[in-house]
Amino acid sequence: MSGDNFLARLWAVFVRPGQAMEWVRERPRWLMAGLLLAILGAFYAVITLPIAGPEQMELMRDTRMFRMMTQEEWQTRYEESLNPTTVRRVTTGIGAAVATFVVVLIYGLVYLLFGKLAGGTGTFKQVMGVTFWAYVIPGGLGNLLRIPLVFAKQSVMEVSLGLAALVPKDNLLSAGYQALYYFGDFFVWWALVVTIIGFQKVHGISRGQAAVVTILPWLLVTGVMYGLGRIFM
Repeated sequence: MSGDNFLARLWAVFVRPGQAMEWVRERPRWLMAGLLLAILGAFYAVITLPIAGPEQMELMRDTRMFRMMTQEEWQTRYEESLNPTTVRRVTTGIGAAVATFVVVLIYGLVYLLFGKLAGGTGTFKQVMGVTFWAYVIPGGLGNLLRIPLVFAKQSVMEVSLGLAALVPKDNLLSAGYQALYYFGDFFVWWALVVTIIGFQKVHGISRGQAAVVTILPWLLVTGVMYGLGRIFM
């Protein structure tokens, strides 16, 4: 446990994941990581809101949701999105913080189930510790790197740190682009590798078993979110 503190653990997640996950095994501190992710999620949402808001309204024109409102309603919401009020920024930040925490929590719960089915011995707190600390990679570093790219492109949807960046942006709502956006993020892949290392340590299972109880749940939950998103497009 020597040297384990917040900054040391945060740094180790990126450069010494084995050490970081050993610390997580001993002291999960998953709520600490969860609070960090919630704050960073809120910051990203608020700072990009003036760009994300109008862009979402524009993209809505090509979705089923557009048919649920009148042109006047859409125009009003679009104009409001161009200059978000303080209240809108606060509610957006709170919503993003809660959503970030809940999404990672859901992944953790599914990981816990698969880990137990595989005979893992990790506790609830240990599994959550692995999940939340690993997600600092895409949810923390990844989002911070996205911010300057979002302002450079004046678009949130066009910015990808993965495979979606390699394809034309002709239709941001196409099934193909969305699939690459959901499943092809390099920072998420990096987090999955760290998660595998963590589950090997906390569950006391082989690297191969840890890979299975990491990748299959991730594909399942991400697939559900992708499918739900397609319903409204």
